[in-house]
Amino acid sequence: MTGKGHRLTGLGAAFIAAAIAKIAGLDVFLQTVCALVAAVSTSLPDWIEIPYYRKGVRTGSLIKHRTYTHWPWIWVGLMYWGFSIKEIEGAAMIGAATGALSHILADAPNPMGIPWIHPLQRIRLGKKGWWRSGKNETVLVSLFTVFGVSIWVQVNPENVFAQGLTQLTQESVKQINLVLQPLVQNFITYLSSNVIFSRSHAGAWERVIIDELLYVVRL
Repeated sequence: MTGKGHRLTGLGAAFIAAAIAKIAGLDVFLQTVCALVAAVSTSLPDWIEIPYYRKGVRTGSLIKHRTYTHWPWIWVGLMYWGFSIKEIEGAAMIGAATGALSHILADAPNPMGIPWIHPLQRIRLGKKGWWRSGKNETVLVSLFTVFGVSIWVQVNPENVFAQGLTQLTQESVKQINLVLQPLVQNFITYLSSNVIFSRSHAGAWERVIIDELLYVVRL
């Protein structure tokens, strides 16, 4: 993921951190600290590599890219440590760890891979990774945001803002259904008419298969 993409995942990371802090029993102030630190920590694994630039372009770093700073277990350990402190320092640790882990997850589809087990051994998803940095960032940012907000709403059912988000989501789903329903019905009608036309030109076994398809489409 690009630097811009990582920064945009800060909103989702903030909600995730606030939810984690709530589950850990931290008060509202410390939950807010967690959220704010997480929001600005989604580029932390890259920052602490101490990169150096030439004409505004990153040309290397003191710590090799995607090694120690991208090792998830360091950040899991930092979060666990934060749980044991439960003061403003602990809240900051939980927030930083959440932001860093969000960064690592967002980098995971890249062909370079992530050091999931050993800090100096990167492991990619699939043979060549799923996609390069810069691709599908809008989808990833949206997923982080939706997931973060959903988790936060779930752990704060009494919060007025959470209740408002829940109601807004329900109303949005209703409106989307109203828009999509006629489109889906038209698509099913179109598909059914084409399948019926194909049936008239099919053999016995093909007709059996098409009849099964028609049954499924009309459910």
